[in-house]
This record gives sequence, C-alpha cells and structure tokens, in this order.
Amino acid sequence: MTLDPLLAFQRQVLDGLLDEDALCVVARGLGLNRILAELARVCATPRALVFLLNASDQDEDDLQHYFMQMRSGETTDEASTVHIIKNETNATLRARVYRQGGLISVTSRILIVDLLNDVVPSELITGVIVHNASRVTAESIEAFVLRVIRRQNKQAFVKALSDAPETFTQGFAPMDKTLKVLGLRHVQLWPRFHVAVQNDLSRVETPVVELRQPQTRAMIDLQQAVLDCLSAMISELCSTTKLLDAETFNVESSLFRYFDSMVKRRLNPYWHRLSGRARGMVSDLTLLRRVAELITTYDSVSLLEYLDTLLLSAKSAPGALPGPAASWMGTDSANILYSVARARTFVRANEPLPESTQATLRTLGLPDNIVPVLEVPPKLEVLANILDEIGVLNHAAVAKGADSGPALIMASSARECRMIRSYLSSLHDYVELDIPQQYINDKHSGRHPKMMVNLLRGFFKWKAQATGIRGNSSQSQRPGSTATGSQNQQRQGAITGSQNQMRHAPSAKRRRVRGASVAAGVRGPRAQADVLEQESSDLANTIAANDSTDADSADDADEYLDSDDWTPNGFDEHFGLLPNAETIIVHSYASERNVLTALQPTHIIMFAPDAAFIRQVEMYRAHSDRLQQVYFLVYDNSLEEQRYLSAMRREREAFERLIGDKATLVVPLDERGTMASPGSRLLQTVANRTLRSARNTDAMEPATVIVDVREFRAPLASLLHAAGFRVVPRTLDVGDYVLHDGLVVERKSLPDLIGSLRSGRLFNQAAAMTRHYTSAALLVEFEVNASFSLQTINGLTDTISPSAISSQLSMLTLTFPRLRILWSSSPYETVSIFAELKQGQGEPDAERAVGVGQDDGAVERDSLYNAASVALLQAVPGVTLKNYQILARQFRSMREVCEASRSDLEMVLDAGPAKQVYEFLHQAS
Repeated sequence: MTLDPLLAFQRQVLDGLLDEDALCVVARGLGLNRILAELARVCATPRALVFLLNASDQDEDDLQHYFMQMRSGETTDEASTVHIIKNETNATLRARVYRQGGLISVTSRILIVDLLNDVVPSELITGVIVHNASRVTAESIEAFVLRVIRRQNKQAFVKALSDAPETFTQGFAPMDKTLKVLGLRHVQLWPRFHVAVQNDLSRVETPVVELRQPQTRAMIDLQQAVLDCLSAMISELCSTTKLLDAETFNVESSLFRYFDSMVKRRLNPYWHRLSGRARGMVSDLTLLRRVAELITTYDSVSLLEYLDTLLLSAKSAPGALPGPAASWMGTDSANILYSVARARTFVRANEPLPESTQATLRTLGLPDNIVPVLEVPPKLEVLANILDEIGVLNHAAVAKGADSGPALIMASSARECRMIRSYLSSLHDYVELDIPQQYINDKHSGRHPKMMVNLLRGFFKWKAQATGIRGNSSQSQRPGSTATGSQNQQRQGAITGSQNQMRHAPSAKRRRVRGASVAAGVRGPRAQADVLEQESSDLANTIAANDSTDADSADDADEYLDSDDWTPNGFDEHFGLLPNAETIIVHSYASERNVLTALQPTHIIMFAPDAAFIRQVEMYRAHSDRLQQVYFLVYDNSLEEQRYLSAMRREREAFERLIGDKATLVVPLDERGTMASPGSRLLQTVANRTLRSARNTDAMEPATVIVDVREFRAPLASLLHAAGFRVVPRTLDVGDYVLHDGLVVERKSLPDLIGSLRSGRLFNQAAAMTRHYTSAALLVEFEVNASFSLQTINGLTDTISPSAISSQLSMLTLTFPRLRILWSSSPYETVSIFAELKQGQGEPDAERAVGVGQDDGAVERDSLYNAASVALLQAVPGVTLKNYQILARQFRSMREVCEASRSDLEMVLDAGPAKQVYEFLHQAS
C-alpha cells in the first residue's frame, strides 16, 4: 500500500515550514501527522542532525510506518529512517547515533543531559522539530533544550507544530509566550475555513446521511438531573469562595474538560483557605461531567453500576463514623438520577412472579423477584437498521460486478467498540420472559437482548460481592475506616478507564435548578444508601443460593463478553475469509490514525460525532472515489450534540483570535538577535546582581551548580540555566544539588516530601547529607501559582501526631540538628535562594560530588533498612553516624545485635565502641 499524495493545502503548509522557522497551528483532522512525516523525510538524511521532540509513542510508530511505505518510492533513500532513543539506550550508543546524523526522536530529558555533558556534537546540529508545541512552557524541558541549542549553535532551525489552537488562547498572551519560549517570530495558521483548505476539501462532495436519534424519556431525565446538580454546585462554589465569576464559570463551560484547569488555576493560590467542602466540590464537578458523558455512551446497566459504585464509595461502613460524602449526593436531583437509572434497568416485583418466570430468572443467574427492563441504547437499534441497508446495497453492487468495500463503524472509545461488537454478535439472540401484564408497556417487555441480560447478571454478581466484602470488613475494622474504599475505587477506575479518550465537552442551556442549594435534601441520598444496602444484602443471599445450581450460566458475566457455543470440531465451519461486502469493522477514533487509508471502506458509520474524523473523511474522499455513504449518528438535543457543536465553535473562535493576535504580534529580540524570554532576563539579572555584589567584579564567570540527572524532570534546572548558572548534570548518590563542596541540597516537592517522610527515605537521605557535607539543606519547593502553605488552616492542630507532617518534620530536625530547611514558594524563588547561598563560595568539584556516598555501599539508598530500627540503633551508646552502617551490614536486626557477644562486636567495631554497646545492652536494670 502506497501513501496518498499530499493535497494542495498540505503542500503549502510543508513549503511554509521549509521556507522559514515558524509555529504551525493546524486544525484537527487536517493531516498534521502526514505533514510531519513529509517534513521528517526531508530531514532524515545522514548529512543532517535533526532532533524530534515531544513525539508520543504512537507518533513514533506512525513515522516508522510512513518511512516503510516511503521506501517503496523512487525518491526516498533506503538509509532514511527515524532513530528512536529511549531510556534503555546507553550513552555509548547514543553518542554513536548522534555522530551518524539523521532524524532522531529523543526524550527531552535525555537530550538535555547529553547536551550539557557535550555528548551531542552541537556544531553538527541542523535543527529541531517540536511536535505538540502547545505543551511547551517556560518551565518545560523542551524550553531548556531549545535555549541550550540556540546558545551552542545559532544556525540551527526550529520548526514547531500543533493541532490544538484552543491552548494558545488561554491566559494572558499565550501565543506570545509560546513564541518567546520556542525562539520563533512567525506563525502559520491553517483553520478549516482557510481558502486553500476549502478548495481542496469542498471540490468533491461527501455523501452524508445525518440521523438525529431522539433520546428516551429516561435519558432526558438523567441529563436534566445532572445539569441541575452541576448548576447547584457551581452556584454554591461561586457564592462561598467569592473567587469565581458566575458569568465565566457556568454550566455551559463546566461540560468541557478545560473547566477543571480553569477552576484549579483560579483557586490554587487560595487553596489553603478553602474549606474541605469547597475542595471536594471542585473534584465533584469533574465527576459529574463524567456522568453527563456516560449517559449517552454507556448502556443502562453499566451506567447504573457506575453510579452505584460512586454511592458505595461515599457511604460509610455499618457501625463506622459518617465520612464526607460528595456534596451533590445531597440534592433532590441526585435522587432523581439514581431512581431513573435503576428504573431503566430493572424494577422490583410488587407480587410474586409466575413460577416459570422465577425459574427462568434463576437459570439466567438473576434474582427471581425482579422484572428486567434493560433499556437498549437507541443508537444500537438504529445501527442495526443501517447495517441491514448497507447489506442490501452491497449485495446489489456485487450482483452488478461493482466494487464494494467493508463497512467501518467509528466509536468514541474502546469500550464503546466492545459494546457495539457484543450487540452485533448477538443481534438476533433474545431472552423471552413471561412477565405479568401489569409490567408490560411500550418500554417494558419480556423480550431482551442476550447482551443486556449478561450485563445485568454481571451487575448483580458484583453487587453481591461488594456487599459481602463490605459486611465482612466492617466487623473487623475500627470505626472511622471505610472497608470498601479501595475495592470501590478499583472498580470505579475499571469502569471509567476507557473513557479517557472522550472529546472536549460543550455548552449546555441554562436550566432551572431543583433546589436552592446542594445542602438541600440531605435525607434523600441517605435513604438511597439504605435502600442500596438492603437491596444488596437480599441479592447476595439470592445469588448465593443459586450459585450451586446455576454456576454455568454465570460464567464470563463480565462486560460485553458472551459465552460462545463453538466447539473444536465446528471451528472450521465458522473460520474463513469474509468478502469485503460482508465485512464490518469497528474502530475507535484514537485506535489508529490512518484507518481510512488502510481499510478503504465504502461505507462509514460515525456512531459518535467527532470533528477531527469528519475532516479525515473529507480528505479520504478527496483522494479516492470509493466512499459511497457516510452515516452520522447523534442524539437529538443531547449533551453529546452540544459538546460536538461547542467544540467546533471553540476551535473556530480560537483561530479567529489567533488571526487577530498575529496581525498585532510584536516579538522583541535580545542582543544576539534571538527571542528573549522576559522570565529568563529577569532571572539572569537577579542572579548576576547577587553574585557580582559578592565577588565585587564585573568580569564574572558563570556560577556552577551540580545537578542530579533525575532532577531534570523538574523545572528548577532549566530556570537555573536561564538565570546564567552553569548546570553540570551528574548521577549523585547524596543530594540533588551541590552548590559548593561544603553544601548539598535535597529538593522535595510537596507530594514527594509527604511520601518520603512516611516511607522513612528522607531520614536516610538526611543522614547521608549530614555525614558527608559540612552544610546540608532540605529544600521544600512549592509549585508556581500554588498555595504557599504546608497545611490548610483547618488542618492545623495543637497536638503532636506521628502521622502529621509538621510532627515528622520536627522529628527530622531534632534527629539531624545540622540539617537546615529551606522553604521556596516556586522554582523562580529557588533560583534567588541558590544565588544567595553561592555568595562568597567556591565552585563545586564534579568528580568529588559523584564519588560522595559510593564508599558506603548501598546502605543509605532508598530505605533499604527499617527507619525505626536504624534510629534505635543510633541511640545506643557507642554507635555513631559512621559506624552504624557497619553494624547494619553485619547484623540483620536489633535482636541479633543484642544477642551478639562482646568478641563478635569487637570484630565489627573498635574495642572502645564495642565495649560501650555490649555493656549498655547487657547491664542490669
């Protein structure tokens, strides 16, 4: 299979990138990866050394696939390829690859270390291609790489590509900042409404059938309930915090994923002042948006299971103290949400069902006192009708001798693909139940798809297991603990994991709130929880009684997995190659980017709307006339439709704003003629002024800081380099930063500080630093624009607790009196602190810093020893910071030390310390 030629507008994009260094922003779906592949082909020659940054694993796989296809052409050199460097590639092999030249895709952390260590021949660097340029910020490693390359090789080009225009419109002058970080002055914008794009994609009309499927009444009620919960929570959050603007932070914007970052960015500086309820509401907004997405993408059983998981995870165990539940669960709208979700799945029988019906339910592995409703997603039924229509058209085309390719179904996620495959594979397989007449209406009948019955059986088995685990653990745990928390979180993660590929969410109309506050209706969810608990207990007893007789029917009751009746003897009857006219392929939008070119379908069914894929279909139609029909499915007047339309609107508005910003763009240059970042100039001015005042000279050599290579994941090393420090990367066993031969600094972010204190690793690190250096410091560094507070106001207490961070820090300073703690509000502040600590001091010796700690073996590394046992051993008279490691290597526990004879101790220690240890351990009380 050969690659399709570039369209005219794609050729213009490529020519623009080849003519000048620029930031190229292309609308999603217009073939940015195809343009990147052509640009990579030009650079993949041994006569050049070009680095590709920010490429994902899928990007690299696509490039290798493109190069394999390009080699079949006459214009591509057989030696042209893309070299991929990962963490497994050793330094010797990396140096050889750099010398060979070509296109190299490398992680930014590896490249910056090799650049600073002069492993990369900077004079041979031809240029850098930055993919996904919207992720590059002033604190990112990519900015560090570009700055170093610009200083070492001013002739190297920089080409940046992105297909996320919305990112360049968030915040103050985001495009200007990105250009300054990249060192670029030109911007190329290619929206869908560009004239060249319009001419190429509108030349051939794409046959589209839009099917607007009405939602069921239950789906409408669920959607309204979620929007009411969102509206109530946002109103209370705005009124209580006084930090959010109700005009900007509304229900419409809350349906987008960028809403989370907006809220957190606004509240982060004041996070320590917020109440626990307000912080919980911020996370609940994300959860509710997920629920809104699942109404149209999950089936009725899976949605009910997800909601019940949330309820179980928020509900306290029997006999335990009540824990903080999600605030939205206290609304009347939440009661509506749960009741409607259950009613569209099953209802309890008010009176005993017929014996035949109960026997059938038991045979299916279901409780015999329920009436299954099992509302099938309306789109699945429409999909079945579309496939019947395509089958008739394909058979007619085959009869006429015409070409007929496969039918391609595109879904939003891999989980939705499994649902579609399961439904189609059991399309004509139904389960008949004899239901009393009072339960039969237009929505409830006794005929259900086997897929839905299997899902319902799996749901009840899960509820029975969850009830059993919760009941057993509540008897063994003390009050205040939640027994099913981890189990429910794991189940919740399994349910929601496949939904990470959902697109941006869109605008919703304002709706009346059912209730003035999320605090209203507190009795509602508590009653729901009690009902759920009792119901789960009953179902557990029912299923436990049926397990002995109906074990076979409950096998493989997991989501969308049907038991097959095939036997080894009948395998050949089912196995074989299907003709294209009878082939149906189900793909997700994120599974493969060139699926249209690879499969060459004649019919495409878009089960969920996606703007990027629509443009891919337009380009496929422009290259080939095989496409006969496109079916576009969307729920009418739904959040799914609003998300799609709002995503299109946001992209268009983003490009319009970028076009306006480009017209008035003014980019300053520094004295070298390159882009100058205001942050870099400020850091360099502050650091130089501090160091110059200490050295009292204008001709000043750059100050040196030795940095552990693992610290290049953090922005501090980049900011130190931007401030004029000479950064020397080395693998350090003790500390993270060596400022001079007598001072070492261990940097900790807030999450790392908490984790290392709880594991005891920080005590070992502090012991190593104070043993090998005259001065040792623990740097606690907070994030940029984050709350500069270790604990919230409500978390401060007047008691000492071993689990409290403040108490653990106090124990650390008491144990190591020479250890100093430095508090920094951001990495920018840390640069100023380091500049002050370097005043009047010499430069560190890199070889000495690397050798520190290596003669101690691996005693102090990563908590190899129990921190409590080591602390107890160090408290024994005669044991010092120098000889305790010898004892730790010789004896595996304190018991062995106590049982050792005096002669055994003298073989390990000197006579004096051995006598002190022995007499202390064996003296009479």
